[in-house]
Amino acid sequence: MDQRKPRVIVGLGSTGLACAHYFAHHGIPFSVVDANSKPPLLRELQHEFPLVEFQSLNEKVFLPTEEIVLSPGVPLKSAEIQKAISEGVNVTGDIEIFSKVVTKPFVAITGSNGKTTVTRLLGEMAEKCHKPVQLAGNIGIPSLSVVDAEVDFFVLEVSSYQLEVVERLAADVAVVLNLTPDHLDRYAGVRDYYDAKLKVFTGCGLAVTNRDMDCKLNIQQGVPVVSFGIDEPHKDTDFGYEHSDGKTYLVRGTQRLLDVDQFGLIGRHNRLNVAAAVAIGYEIGFNLDGMIEAIQSFKGLPHRCELVGSYDGVTYINDSKATNPASSIAAVTGMSDDSDDIVLILGGDAKDADFSAFEAACEDQVRLYFIYGKDSQMISDSISGNKRICKTLAEVVGQLREYVRAGDKVLLSPGCASLDQFSNYEERGDEFKRLLEAVSQ
Repeated sequence: MDQRKPRVIVGLGSTGLACAHYFAHHGIPFSVVDANSKPPLLRELQHEFPLVEFQSLNEKVFLPTEEIVLSPGVPLKSAEIQKAISEGVNVTGDIEIFSKVVTKPFVAITGSNGKTTVTRLLGEMAEKCHKPVQLAGNIGIPSLSVVDAEVDFFVLEVSSYQLEVVERLAADVAVVLNLTPDHLDRYAGVRDYYDAKLKVFTGCGLAVTNRDMDCKLNIQQGVPVVSFGIDEPHKDTDFGYEHSDGKTYLVRGTQRLLDVDQFGLIGRHNRLNVAAAVAIGYEIGFNLDGMIEAIQSFKGLPHRCELVGSYDGVTYINDSKATNPASSIAAVTGMSDDSDDIVLILGGDAKDADFSAFEAACEDQVRLYFIYGKDSQMISDSISGNKRICKTLAEVVGQLREYVRAGDKVLLSPGCASLDQFSNYEERGDEFKRLLEAVSQ
């Protein structure tokens, strides 16, 4: 009889259910707990695994336990998890389990902004290069659900929540796109958040880094590093941009790869995303022609600097995926061609973030702020520009026509989480598009 203490999966979302399938397939005993006594996937769990024990989260469910497998939506600092840790229980997550059992090479991509764009662009590159690659992780495909896929490479988008329980990831290629303050409602401070992100480099074979980052990256000595940036590269193996005769080129060292006018993506921040994707692509064996074809055809993601349309000379852009101030600032500075041409919509749940940087970073581009939602007053108090406060996004859109002028770009880039008024950022972006369609008729 198997005397092993069962693992406890904490959190019955898509990740928790994928862990259950993996453990069951490999004959590993497990139980499941969730803070919700009736989570949406409970019926599916009980149908597929009728003998598996399910309990509501409390301090007693972990003892005795061999290991907690923590879903990313469950805070590591929660009292029940911390008590289990103090009793000597090990805590891990699906990403680290994946890293220990996967038999193919994998890339791990993290950063405060741009993770999904870079991951999806690499998927497009793989298709153009005829390379079998599996995308997984924080993009919505649990890693353990595809760990046995017959591919050349895995490309994982990984969040700080997934990385905070990692001891050693050992990715073949580890990438940090950028680091800006975020999720400060979950971490004790910015350093804790950064430290979680930087765990992506633990045990990696090669590190891909952004030259603009000024914090210590804690990359193990001897690990090769390839960098990317908006500036010209310092080494022949690094990536960046050359400005010559009024043109801007993506380059590797001194080798010109592509004129940015041929990019399918728009915005300065997307130039960094493209450079990062090409740096990764070179390392995993993509051919240049296929990568260039993907860069030209890839138009980006819904809700990420998505062109909604133009009405009466005003351009409307949906950047609902911007859930922190740095992402919104990047959108503003990347979108503005002229001074004073952006009407910026901010608002939602600020997650204790600091909005004071907007004044210096965006004062020449933003001529009017519309601010709405749960933390509208706090955000307004942090910004001294011309602004209007509304209760809801619908109220914002209802007032827009009174204040916009031909040549403006109206940018929904909230800089906040959406959960004060919407189920997720996708619902927020879809509602913005629906409201615009209604008032444009």
